[in-house]
Amino acid sequence: MSSDETQSAGSGSRPDLEPRPVSPRAVLLALALLIPNVFFILHGYIWGLSRPTTVSLIFNVIVTLAILTALNAAIRRLRPALALTRGELLTIYTMLSVGSAVIGLDQLQTLLPVVAYPIWYATPENNWEQLFLQELPRWLTVSDPSALWAYYDSHAPLLATAYWRPWARVALIWSGFSITLVFVMLCLNTLLRRNWVEEAKLSYPIVQLPLEMTSPRRTIFADRLFWIAFALAFIVDALNGLHEIWPSVPSLLGSRGARYDLGQMIHSRPWNAVGWTPLNVYPFAVGLSYFIPTDLAFSMWFFYILWKGLKIFSSAVGWGDLPGAPWIKEQSFSAYLALAGFCLWASRRHLAEAVRAVIGGRDFDDAREPMPYSWALLGAVGGIAALIVFCQQAKMTLLPALGFILLYLLISVAIARIRAELGSPVHDLHFIGPQVMMTEVFGASALGKRNLIMFGFFHSITRAHRSHPMPHQIEGMKLAGESHTSQRGLTVAMMLAAAFALLLGWGVLLDAFFRYGGSGWSGKGREAWSLVDQWLTGPGTPNPYSWGALVWGMAFTMLLTWLRTRYVWWLLHPAGFAVSGSWSMALFAPSVLVGWLAKTLILHYGGMSAYAPASTFFMGLIMGEFTAGTGWGIAGIALQRRMYNFLP
Repeated sequence: MSSDETQSAGSGSRPDLEPRPVSPRAVLLALALLIPNVFFILHGYIWGLSRPTTVSLIFNVIVTLAILTALNAAIRRLRPALALTRGELLTIYTMLSVGSAVIGLDQLQTLLPVVAYPIWYATPENNWEQLFLQELPRWLTVSDPSALWAYYDSHAPLLATAYWRPWARVALIWSGFSITLVFVMLCLNTLLRRNWVEEAKLSYPIVQLPLEMTSPRRTIFADRLFWIAFALAFIVDALNGLHEIWPSVPSLLGSRGARYDLGQMIHSRPWNAVGWTPLNVYPFAVGLSYFIPTDLAFSMWFFYILWKGLKIFSSAVGWGDLPGAPWIKEQSFSAYLALAGFCLWASRRHLAEAVRAVIGGRDFDDAREPMPYSWALLGAVGGIAALIVFCQQAKMTLLPALGFILLYLLISVAIARIRAELGSPVHDLHFIGPQVMMTEVFGASALGKRNLIMFGFFHSITRAHRSHPMPHQIEGMKLAGESHTSQRGLTVAMMLAAAFALLLGWGVLLDAFFRYGGSGWSGKGREAWSLVDQWLTGPGTPNPYSWGALVWGMAFTMLLTWLRTRYVWWLLHPAGFAVSGSWSMALFAPSVLVGWLAKTLILHYGGMSAYAPASTFFMGLIMGEFTAGTGWGIAGIALQRRMYNFLP
């Protein structure tokens, strides 16, 4: 073991040791590894193979870290001086996670189809030219017919013609917007980090696997239980993948091909209102659920079943014909807002210190923070101002632009807190971004056409909130503390990773759409601009049901929070109420139930002495499915055909 690793093994996040700087070789290696990882994510999207950024733990990053750890162990035996330290490995992991998030399914992969869609698909039948294209900010999209033809129909490489030039301009503009948003999140995480990591001592369940993989004291790779679980999960996905190719091969645990859906088995009213209810069990999701606190895991599947019961009840009493009933998405949205409010209230002292540092010049120790508090506060305010200027340049008015940005950042804070404290594997909030709630609450006609057009563009970052950069940033800060790595060096590294991944991602995805025809992946663009069409042609009045759901969801979240602080025996967690109504929770609720049950039984019969040894088994489940899934993804990209995808 190198001297650096010896120090790391015993130090953890001890404040009496000077953090080690982020090494240039770790940064360069991470940037180099981003190239195959970005290619894997985006070409996996093209061929329908994998969606690694749709869950909290990004599987291509974990597999990359596993390979790097194995190679590093071999190097340590041959040339110890050249081996990477734990801090370097975790820096690489963090950079890959942040880079993967910004080009994920709910970020760049949605942004590009949204930007490309409106002008190409305007027809006399939909009347978009008169409806909103005359007000469309042309600098945010591509209006050159030849460049659009090259994107949708040329089937030629990106650089084969000169039609890439208009796309390069748009890529730089939207990358600037994305980088500013990522920077604001980084500033907010700086203001929240000390309270969350050092005072509240949140558990950060999502990063337990990378911490164990890089531990210099013991390695999960030497544990027999780990390899037993790895083999079980790997075999499940190997068989499911073969079933995808040859249906005669049996599938296991409800693979995509098996289609175990309770909703398809029930046909009589009101029970058929239960809707889509998949009964699949995913080994990796069972593994992740083991590290979720038992009260949250219980709350997640409990509220998921409660939502299903509410749908049946609504149908039974005749509410089913009311628009949006029973308003699950609206209640979930308001629950996220309430959770964000509690997070900010709990961190009020640090926020007040930052304000005093800027206004009064008060000196306090923030030398080991990701950036000085004064910089973080000014950066957050300045970044928000820059985003609002961007919106106003696109002809948005001040209040809708400010409202959208602030609501989006509040949702971001809530997601980061849910991940840091509870490790929820999903947090998607499908189709209920701030712009949807603003049109429901205030009415589309009150907001105006130009604001609604920009809301169409913003569908690219609010369609769902799965591949969100903010939780990956604060998890990286936690890892830096554990490995005693410079927070400020990591801040620079994360920004470099985000910028490099965005520019690389634009190039890779544009080239893929040019080669294979962008029309095959235009669905997310159709969603965005159909919403704008609906807002502009609909009644445009406020929705009283959404108002009621918003108020009720916030009040119920506050009640759950009060009950948890007053009664230690109260099991229901407000975060479970927030995340349980989503599309992704329908996929993973059975897995969460299995993981919760396994953990409850282990703790009941074995106590805490059995928890840690058993955790290696559940880490093996995660690694086994991630490894098999990566293998099928690589095979599909190489063969350019659809293969098994364990993440629907």
